[in-house]
Amino acid sequence: MIRNIFTFLLCCFATTLNLKTIESAGNSKICPTRFFVQITHKNLLRAVNNVKTLKKRPKIDITREDERNLTTSVCRSIDEYHLKLKSRDKLEKKGRDIICSFCVFAQSNVLWLKNFVEKITNGEPFINNENFVKRLKNEAEMIVVLFPVGDLQMGKWLWSYFLKIVAIRQYDDNKLYIHGNPFEDEQIQTGFSDFIENCIAENYLPPAAMDPDFVTKNESKYKKMFTDLSDSRWFKNLIASHPLDRNYNGLIDILYLKPFWEDGRQLLFRGGTITQGFNVDWSRVRQRHRVEVVITREFVENRTWISNPYGRLDHQHLLVKIIDATFYCYISVILYVYEKQLPILNEPTLEEIIELIFDVFNEAFNVSIKEEFLVVISSELDFSQMRDTDVIKGILASVRAKANGILNDINGTNTNEIDWLSFNVNEGQLSNDSMIKTIISDFKFYLNELKSYCFPFKYETLLHFMDMVKMSAAQYI
Repeated sequence: MIRNIFTFLLCCFATTLNLKTIESAGNSKICPTRFFVQITHKNLLRAVNNVKTLKKRPKIDITREDERNLTTSVCRSIDEYHLKLKSRDKLEKKGRDIICSFCVFAQSNVLWLKNFVEKITNGEPFINNENFVKRLKNEAEMIVVLFPVGDLQMGKWLWSYFLKIVAIRQYDDNKLYIHGNPFEDEQIQTGFSDFIENCIAENYLPPAAMDPDFVTKNESKYKKMFTDLSDSRWFKNLIASHPLDRNYNGLIDILYLKPFWEDGRQLLFRGGTITQGFNVDWSRVRQRHRVEVVITREFVENRTWISNPYGRLDHQHLLVKIIDATFYCYISVILYVYEKQLPILNEPTLEEIIELIFDVFNEAFNVSIKEEFLVVISSELDFSQMRDTDVIKGILASVRAKANGILNDINGTNTNEIDWLSFNVNEGQLSNDSMIKTIISDFKFYLNELKSYCFPFKYETLLHFMDMVKMSAAQYI
């Protein structure tokens, strides 16, 4: 099931920007932003809505009007957009409600799992409790599947809990690498406790949720919660194509970047060819990446992640910054060539290129859902004068500064005076529209390659694991 947590459901993501006037990428005022609408499949909405949680009142109900708002991308006005935001906020609150209830029971499960690991390491046969462990794994998996699909914010403690259960579920394969008890983990315990306290403060849980006998008294609600999810059409459609108890090595590979260790197709360090249109000196960053690969490979092969799933994130943060920098290098050269070609392009060609630019920007955002700056750029371009050279130059300067800022960061440079990015374009290439189309095409190819590196998951799986997806509709209402 988990291997296709983002590819199975027809669910696409975009973020929203403040409907009020905001400071844009090019330091000009824009109002309103372009309408970006998050689309959620109705089966997922109904599954979430039918779950009965521990929350007393007020109940969170996703109405048919909310369903219409959340399943359609059409948006004709700011008022209509505002209604969509309110529906999205309600979905996010319902997600928070579910995870608050799950957290109470999961905290109790951690204590059971800790005792269980002690028993099996002392010789008790794993098979005696195999079905119960499988059930805990399936419940945690449902939550881990549910939240990224709806782009609802998770937490590192939840991923850690799930991965440790996966490791114990494959005990025979992992027992040589389990040193100590993985569930004697202060980070998990603290994560659960802090989260439950916040849920109580936000009225998602009653104060009694902290009582020792609370789980026992509410066991029937716990079982019904997961029965509601497992009986839903959303979940049945999911497991119809992807049986539950599968090998999770592919997920571990993505979370710890194994497809990027060798980088045989040279995805990470782009620039320098005629199709890309820009030059970047990656030498120092490439060396940093090599060092990180060695450390991460050892971390994975020794299965250190079992006891400490977040013991290695330096490599992940470096990789995400490399990808972010490449995004903005591509966007910089696209805007550079576009600005240079503005005076020579006829109206039909200009309209075609503008459409191509917006298309590739949107695709880039859908790959890296955390990058709100991409939405700011796209919104500013959409509401600015795309035929005004000065406007394009201003946006280009901001994007180029963004690219250089990231490059300075990953090169360990404290000053912003170094310009790491230069354009690999000559006057002859600017005489017709083929150059910009070639660069846009190469950017799309790069995005597709990034997707293929992460297949059958998505790049955003990694972003969720790193807890980098923290967008909320409430801030824009």
